[in-house]
Amino acid sequence: MTLPPTYYDFMCKLRPTLIEKGEQDAADLLSGSNPPQTIQSVDDYDSRLPQYIERLNADILGYGDDHPGVSIEEMSLFLSSAPPQAKAFLTGLYDTVNYEYHSVVNFALAGKKTFHFSDNLAEHLANTEINVKAELIQLPFPTCLFTFTSRVVINAMHNIRGDAGRDAMNFTGLDYSAPVSVFLTMLPAGVNLPGRKLMMCAWHARLPNTSYLALKRELYLGDNWTLEQALRTDWETLTPTNLGVGKRVDPNEESIAYLDDETFYTDGLSFYRIVLNAVLYLSSDKAELTAKKSLHKEIENRAKGIASPPKRRKLLQTIGRYTSLDYEEVGASVGPIVIQKGDAEGDAGGRGGRKPLVRFMVRGHWRRQPHRPENQDRKLIWIRPYYKGPDLAATINKPYLVK
Repeated sequence: MTLPPTYYDFMCKLRPTLIEKGEQDAADLLSGSNPPQTIQSVDDYDSRLPQYIERLNADILGYGDDHPGVSIEEMSLFLSSAPPQAKAFLTGLYDTVNYEYHSVVNFALAGKKTFHFSDNLAEHLANTEINVKAELIQLPFPTCLFTFTSRVVINAMHNIRGDAGRDAMNFTGLDYSAPVSVFLTMLPAGVNLPGRKLMMCAWHARLPNTSYLALKRELYLGDNWTLEQALRTDWETLTPTNLGVGKRVDPNEESIAYLDDETFYTDGLSFYRIVLNAVLYLSSDKAELTAKKSLHKEIENRAKGIASPPKRRKLLQTIGRYTSLDYEEVGASVGPIVIQKGDAEGDAGGRGGRKPLVRFMVRGHWRRQPHRPENQDRKLIWIRPYYKGPDLAATINKPYLVK
């Protein structure tokens, strides 16, 4: 499947200066004698983020490109007298830009590693239990971009909006043509917290300038914790400084919500379970990955051979349908969830179990299987979900495979 524009492409279009300065920061850090794998905060080095904020402030206030910029202190005076709606909009914008900048720097430090999960695989992962230890969560790179186009994932993300999100799914409609992009970064957990912290910044957005929802969440991967415990990370209990506060930004509503942990392990549980299962899949035995090149260069090269300016221009306009990133397509050959018939009513002697009378889901799960001589190592095996029950596939309006 060809990957449509991701949130990285969205930022390149909407905030090119942010991309430029964030990637300059990453290049400077990589050129040092001891380059970091990730940054936890732009306050830890001489960042260009303040320069970008000054330019952003000037744009908000309507100054031209020749204006030197507006400092945060000067903008604070404007905000003190701004109406509540403007304050909410600007607060959401600054928070979004802050998360974008950190994501861009870490993404560039790791080489812009991108993984696109097929729709069928995403549905499988949504129905797979994470019955393993948190130590098994290992990103293939210190920072990765995961993308999803599955309706299941988009619905799960918007479910964190509560009733408003569920109303959008069922009545007012969501934009299922826009992918979900999740930047994941592994970081130290913090002072006096043994283990690691997984930071996730997720966006649902579509080029050229439509952003529907932004989420930020950090999970504590404690030593000897299970992943179900990690999903229910309670930062208020773990640390008095509440390092992992979660946020939700609704650009269309011009609002930002600082969400308590309870929200993330109720309405948000499904979405973050899918993301964690996606991480596990990449490190599992027989994970399927197919390298894909961005179509941008191919289209540009084809356009050079077209003599007609209108035809060349028309072809170049199609570039906007595709991401500029090279990526790994994950689970391309994974089919829909299988339907299995029920067990036979009995064996030749009249004994045995009974057929189930209703169809039900047998959820997937993970298994650590011993391998190599003397079973000293274990590999992570994915047991796929499936539907089980009477042979009613013909009455189900989905393309399930019967076997």
